[in-house]
Amino acid sequence: MTNLETFPATEREAFANACRRHGFIAADFYVLDHGAENGIRRISILRPETGVSLEYASGKGKCWSVAFEQDLEADVFGPAPE
Repeated sequence: MTNLETFPATEREAFANACRRHGFIAADFYVLDHGAENGIRRISILRPETGVSLEYASGKGKCWSVAFEQDLEADVFGPAPE
């Protein structure tokens, strides 16, 4: 299991940009990579302020940061801090 700091730079940037576009900063979330099984990585993201935690798949045409941004757009993690 690894945290966001060890992710590839392009993934860290995509995550930070998604956060910024929706009024968050990357530090508002805990991001962990639980490793890969059958070529699919499992990424979990927790927003401690709300307790909302979701898991995303990455690999074989799936991009976890895109799915995360869609959830930010839908306020799944709650509204951005003031």
